[in-house]
Amino acid sequence: MADMIQLSLYDLPQSPPNFDAVGRFYIAFCATWTFLLLVGVMFLVLNRSNPILKIRGISLSLTAILFLHIYWILAQITYPIGFTLPILAAYDVQYFFMGIWFPLGVALFHASNTRFLYVAQMQKQYAQSLNIRRKKPGCNGADTSWLCRLRNLDYPTKILIYIGIGIIFQILLTVGMWLMCKKYHPSFGIAGTELPSGTIAEQLIELSRGWEWWPSALWQAIWTWIIAPIMIWKAWDIRDTLGWRFQTIGCCLSNLHATPLWLISMYVPAFTKVNQYFAPSEWIHLSVMMFEIFAVFVPCWLVVRQRRLHKRAADSNAKWETTSQSTLRASHSVEWKTASLVEKGITIDFLDREMGDRLFTMSALDHVLNENPGPLQQFSALRDFSGENIAFLTNVSSWKASWRGGATDDQIRELFTRALVIYTSFISPRDAEFPINLSSKDLKHLEEIFEKPARIVCGEARVDQATPFDGPSQSSDSETDSAHDYIELQEIAGRIQYAGEISNAFDFGVFDRAQAHIKYLVLTNTWPKFVTEIQQQRRSGETERSHGTGKSQSTLASRVSNLIHSIL
Repeated sequence: MADMIQLSLYDLPQSPPNFDAVGRFYIAFCATWTFLLLVGVMFLVLNRSNPILKIRGISLSLTAILFLHIYWILAQITYPIGFTLPILAAYDVQYFFMGIWFPLGVALFHASNTRFLYVAQMQKQYAQSLNIRRKKPGCNGADTSWLCRLRNLDYPTKILIYIGIGIIFQILLTVGMWLMCKKYHPSFGIAGTELPSGTIAEQLIELSRGWEWWPSALWQAIWTWIIAPIMIWKAWDIRDTLGWRFQTIGCCLSNLHATPLWLISMYVPAFTKVNQYFAPSEWIHLSVMMFEIFAVFVPCWLVVRQRRLHKRAADSNAKWETTSQSTLRASHSVEWKTASLVEKGITIDFLDREMGDRLFTMSALDHVLNENPGPLQQFSALRDFSGENIAFLTNVSSWKASWRGGATDDQIRELFTRALVIYTSFISPRDAEFPINLSSKDLKHLEEIFEKPARIVCGEARVDQATPFDGPSQSSDSETDSAHDYIELQEIAGRIQYAGEISNAFDFGVFDRAQAHIKYLVLTNTWPKFVTEIQQQRRSGETERSHGTGKSQSTLASRVSNLIHSIL
C-alpha cells in the first residue's frame, strides 16, 4: 500500500495554473516590484560615477541583488504556476536554488556590505595625518608564491576568491546530498532515505524538509546570526554622511527573522494553513525585499538628495563668486566637536547669520584649506569617506609652494620626485589606495607624464637594467625578498631624486586641472555637509548650555531624538 502511495506521488499529474485572486495578486505584485527594482538598478548604473555610489562599488551589491531577485521571482510564481511542473522537477528546482543559488547571492551581498567596514577603516589614515598614504603590497606578485600574490590583490578580488572557494564547497555538498537522498529519485540513493508512507499531502511536506536541507539552513544561520551581528557591532560607532551605515545595519537587521521563521513554518503544524498561501520560503524572501530596499532604493534617494545639495552649493558659489575673501570673518576659538578638540588659528564663524550662503562658496573653502584644513580633513575621512580629496589638495598646494622661479636641474628633479609621490599616492589606479575621481582625459594626461616613471619605481617587476634614483648602489648579485623590492616613495623623496627621463610636459601647472576638478568636487559634495554639520553641532551645543544640565523631560526627549537621528 505504501508503494502505491509513493508511486502515485511520483506519478502525480501536472496541475493547471492557479489564477485565483491570490494567484493574480502574486503575478501582479511580482511584475510591479520587478519593474520598480529594474528602474532603480538602471538609475544606479547611470549614476555610478556619483561619489556616493562610486565609493560603495555597487557592481558587487547589484550582482548579488539580481541573484537574489531571480530566486524571489520563482518564489512569487510558485503559488500560481508551481504545480504545472512535474512534482519532482518542482522540488528539485527549489532544493538547488535554496542550496546553491541563494547562499551565493547572500554571500555576495554580505561581501559588498563588508566593503563599508573596509573603507571606513582605511579612511582613518587620512584623519590621523595629512601625510600621503599609499597601498603597500606585501610582495612582488610577479615572481613569488600564490599566497604572496593573493595578499597583493585588491580587497574586492580577495573577497570574491574566498566566496568562490566557499560556494564550490557548497555545490559539492548540495549535489552529494541530493545524490544520496532517494526521495528525489527512487531508483538510486542510500537506503532509508526514501519518502515515508502516508498520504500525498504528508509526502509533499516531507519533500521540502529533511536532513538534506540542513546545510542550507546552517549557511543562513551563519550569515544572519553570526556574521551580521558582528557587522552591526563593528559599524555601530561609524557615523558617515553617505547613508552607508544605515544601509548596512538595515540589511543585517532585516534578515534576522528569515531562518527561524522558515524552519518554524516547515515544522510547526499550526502553519499548515498559512503555508497554503504563503510558502515557508516567503519568510526568507521578505528579507530579500528588504535587501533590495536598502541596497537599491535607499541609494537612489541618497543620490537625489546629494544632487539637491550639489545644486545648492553650485548656485551659492555662482551667486557669490565675486565676493571678496575679506567678507570671511575670523575667530580664534571655534570648537569643532566632531574632532573633540578646540581648533586654534583663523577659522570661519560658521554661525554668523550675515554670512548666509557665502559659506557655500569657493572662497570659503579656499580660506579653510589655506588656514586650517585639519577639521575638514578629519570630517572628509571619518564622515564622508573622501579624505583622499582633501589630502590631495593640501599636498598639491604644498608642492606648488615649494616651486621657485629659475629652478636648477637638481631642483626640477626634486620637484618631479615629489610630484611622482603625489601621482602614485592619489591618482594612479595601480598604486593609490583611493584614487581621486578624475575624468578619463585628465587621468590620461597625467599618466603620459608620470606612469612610466611610476612603473620603473613601483612596478611589480623589478628593474635591474637602470638605477632610477641617485643614491648608493646595491650589489646586483644580492638576493632579497620581493617585498623589499617595493620602494615607498614617501620615505625616499626627501633624500634622493628621480634620475630617469622627465617628460617635457612637466611644469608648475601639471596638477592644475586635477586640482580644480577635485576642489569643485569637494565644494559641491563634502563642503556643504561639513558646514551644515558644524552649524548643527554649534547650535545644539548652545541649546544644551542654555537649558542647563537638569534631567528634565525635554532633555530626555532631546536625547531620544538624538539617538534616533544617530541611527538614521
